[in-house]
Amino acid sequence: MTGSTAEGSLLAELDADPYPVYARLRAEQPVSLLPEADQWLVARWDDVQRVLTDSGTFTTDIPAAPVVRLCGGPPLMNRNGAAHQDLREAIEPDYAPHRVNDHVDAIVRPWAEKVIAGLAPAGRAELVSAYFEPVATLSHAELSGVDIADAGRLRWWGIALIDALTDFSRDPAKETAVADAMADMDDVLRRALARVRATPDRSVLSHAVHAHRPTGEPRSDADVLPVIKQLAQAQLQAGWVGAWTLSALLADRDVLAEVADQRWLVGAAVNEALRWTPPLGNVTRRTTRAVTLGGADVPAGAMLSVSVASANRDERVFDDPDRFDVHRDVRTNLGFGAGPHGCPAFAFVMAIARTSVDVLLDRLPDVRSAPDWRSAPHGWKLRLPGPLNVVW
Repeated sequence: MTGSTAEGSLLAELDADPYPVYARLRAEQPVSLLPEADQWLVARWDDVQRVLTDSGTFTTDIPAAPVVRLCGGPPLMNRNGAAHQDLREAIEPDYAPHRVNDHVDAIVRPWAEKVIAGLAPAGRAELVSAYFEPVATLSHAELSGVDIADAGRLRWWGIALIDALTDFSRDPAKETAVADAMADMDDVLRRALARVRATPDRSVLSHAVHAHRPTGEPRSDADVLPVIKQLAQAQLQAGWVGAWTLSALLADRDVLAEVADQRWLVGAAVNEALRWTPPLGNVTRRTTRAVTLGGADVPAGAMLSVSVASANRDERVFDDPDRFDVHRDVRTNLGFGAGPHGCPAFAFVMAIARTSVDVLLDRLPDVRSAPDWRSAPHGWKLRLPGPLNVVW
């Protein structure tokens, strides 16, 4: 069987709500060509996992990838072999699961408490931009070694980069906005890198420059900057996972009350939110040779949009997959990828999301949806919850 082209335009349908499309494709056409994106969409769990783990047949080495151009070189996810392993080993210990508790106590919880204290007197807020994203960017800035005064700019950089990467129309205005954001990022990060070159410390930036290098031979800015830029964008996912968790809980007051009363369920709720709606819904790979995948004959050099979001709702793997269930049997999901390019910071990202929700339930026990709020999720490559207007 050869893969056929998905009929009609699916991009608008995917952007509005990708999950009915994914369910249809999993059942009828699990690997299908999207002409508008010039990519093959991979929808089933087994095929997604195969692509993510078989680095010989499916590669992240995509020199023409927009993220490579926008970051000024290949970030970590677009590197392979020694170039990938060298920098991964330099920064991965900072995000190791056994260090997460230290980061929560020393970094994340204090920032969450400070941000929410500033919001509490108002009695209402839009929590994605006013709480979840700031806690994520402040926590990332402190751990990475970016000046806290510049933490607000991390959000600007990340949003601009994401807008450009998910814009298939190549809107010139978005290209200009991301170019301005990346230039500003270069200015901030080069100053930070100059500081840690002169005075090494325990930050991610310092380890990216110095770790596992001979004395007097630090890594160059050109080698480090693209990796740090992409990490700045990736850390926003912590805020979005937290926001998706709260959004799901607000939709069922009984479940919200249960989680608030039994705090061990916060971790389960955050993990379930990552399965149910991972913010980074699709990752890109390229075939190194012609391959049959999901019954489709995919040529060499083809670009694949690998849907971890669809895989995470595959009915072959998860019972009642469209339901948000905090009591679901815990099992691996693909929200942070798999294989050699799985997210190295996953434990820290999840700790930020989990702590943000926990602190919010402590400080705003009467939190509820604003009367005029309407859910407005959007996107498919990147799926965001939209504004989250609440009162308390």
